[in-house]
Amino acid sequence: MEERPGGHVTGDAEAPRRSLPLAQPTRYTPAVLEGIADGERAALGPLFRRGEAGAIEATAQALGRAEALAAAAREAEPPETPLACGPRCPSCCLSKVLVLAPEVLRLAAWLRSTRTPEELSALLERVRAADAETRGLSRLARAQRGVPCPLLDAEGSCSVHPARPLVCASWTSLDVGACQRHAAEPFGEPAAPLHAPGYEVTNAVMAGLGWAAREQGLDATPLELNAALRIALERPGAGERWLRRLPVFSTARDPEWLAAHGGPSEGGG
Repeated sequence: MEERPGGHVTGDAEAPRRSLPLAQPTRYTPAVLEGIADGERAALGPLFRRGEAGAIEATAQALGRAEALAAAAREAEPPETPLACGPRCPSCCLSKVLVLAPEVLRLAAWLRSTRTPEELSALLERVRAADAETRGLSRLARAQRGVPCPLLDAEGSCSVHPARPLVCASWTSLDVGACQRHAAEPFGEPAAPLHAPGYEVTNAVMAGLGWAAREQGLDATPLELNAALRIALERPGAGERWLRRLPVFSTARDPEWLAAHGGPSEGGG
């Protein structure tokens, strides 16, 4: 679901796939990842029958399990160097991020519950500005433009960390210098190395979340974060419309992803 800063589109909510080359054999084989996704599908599917609150709870559970599985992956297969990610390091927050509709609904609800009306209004203006500058851009064009995520705080830290998208949770750099070099020269510098097993299990959870939504007849087409969040914040009824299979997020579908995957997934629009 993420546009890797120096790589390719990964994870499509259809099924988990091996997306990163691993330097050595790992216990997280394609079969194991498929099992993780299937487990999430079974666990999260019933929640989608409980309306918007259920979809938001499904997303919260998915993020919690992804964090736990990634931590277990680091314990089982420790990275060669410690994780470099931390506060005030927004290098990867220049990248295009693809999300699922329930993730956007949870993020919008979390923002409404944690921000004052004035803060929410200011945030919406930043989201609108970022969307206007980035919508429809390819991964590489987006990286070259260098538009920061509108959800960063004044110090460059993620202001929505407890409700962040799964693809953001999956990104665990092992080299902060490589992140900074790639952010400065996205066409000339490779993306930073990361803990691949943790990345893979998180994407498997995301695939399961999309699978669960699609089994309920809901649209699981990946959405560009800025465009989708703008819609969710501007339209308080966006969740209800999505649950009614109406195309409320259709303009947030990422054209690059659609071109690579032959159009939107089945299950509504």
